[in-house]
Amino acid sequence: MDLYHLKTFFTLAKIRNFTRTAAHLHITQSAVSHAIKKLETSIDAALIDRKSRDLTLTDAGKILFRSCEKIFYELEKTDQDLAGLKKQTPLTIRVGATVEFGTTILINHINAFLDRFPELHIDFLFSHHLLEPLLQDTVDLIIDCKPHTVENLEKIQLFKEQYVTIAAPEFIRKNRITCLDDLARVRILSMDKDLDWWRNFIRAVPSDKQDCLKQVMQINHIRGIINGAISGLGIGFVPRYTVMEELNQNILMDPFPHITPAADDFHIFIKKERLGFKKNQQLITYLTHLAPLKNIFQ
Repeated sequence: MDLYHLKTFFTLAKIRNFTRTAAHLHITQSAVSHAIKKLETSIDAALIDRKSRDLTLTDAGKILFRSCEKIFYELEKTDQDLAGLKKQTPLTIRVGATVEFGTTILINHINAFLDRFPELHIDFLFSHHLLEPLLQDTVDLIIDCKPHTVENLEKIQLFKEQYVTIAAPEFIRKNRITCLDDLARVRILSMDKDLDWWRNFIRAVPSDKQDCLKQVMQINHIRGIINGAISGLGIGFVPRYTVMEELNQNILMDPFPHITPAADDFHIFIKKERLGFKKNQQLITYLTHLAPLKNIFQ
C-alpha cells in the first residue's frame, strides 16, 4: 500500500467530501479519486460505498481507516517529538470550545499554562458545533457539553455547568411574575425556537407545567440573552457562571429560585491516539486541576 494513497484515503475518510479533501491536500479532485482507486486495486477491496448517497466507508474501509489513525498519528507524534528536541518552533495545540465558555473563562485562564510551557502555542476555535472539527483533525481536542459517543473518543470529566433563569427586577415586578403559569404571558428568550435550550429547566418543573413557555424570542447568543433580560425583553435561561456579577449586583434576578434545573456535564473530548501526545497531556492536566474552574462551577 502506497503511503501517499493511504494519506489521501485517510483525509477523505475524515472529511467525507472529495472536493474539500482535494482543497485540503492541495491537489485536484481527480487526483483524489485516482488515489482511492489505486488503493482499492492494491488491496482488492472497495473502500467507499458508492451506492450510498453520502460518502460512507465499507467494512474494509473502516478497518483501513482505524489502521491509518494509528499510523499517521504515530508519525505526527514522532515528528513533534523530533521538533521538540530542536526547540526552535513552538508546538501548536488546537483547542475547540463552546463560545461562551471559551470567550469568558478559557481565554482568561490560559496564560498561566503558556507561561509554564513556553515551548507550546495554542490556537482556539470557539463554536457551537465542535464534533466535526474534532473528527476531521481541525482541532486536537474540544471542551463541550454535548454527549458525543463516537467510537475512539476519550471523554474526560471537567465540570458541571449549572443553569439559572434570569430577568430584570423591574420586569418581574411589572409583569407580576410569581409562579410558572405567569411565564405564558411573557417573552421567553431562547437560543432556539423549539426550546431545546430550555430543556434542563423544563425537566425540572412538574409535568403539567412544562408547556407554560409560549412566546419564544430566538436569540442565538448567550450574551444576547443576558442583555435582552437586562433590558426587559423577557426571561432568559443561561449558565449561572455567565451572570454571577449581574446576580450579585441585583441587575438580574432568578424569578424561580426554588427550581433547580438539571446541570450539563462538560467534558474534554479527544481522539485516543492524540491522548498520547505529550503537549495534549500537559494541557488536559492543567485544565482538570485548574482551581478557578472548580470555584466557578462548584
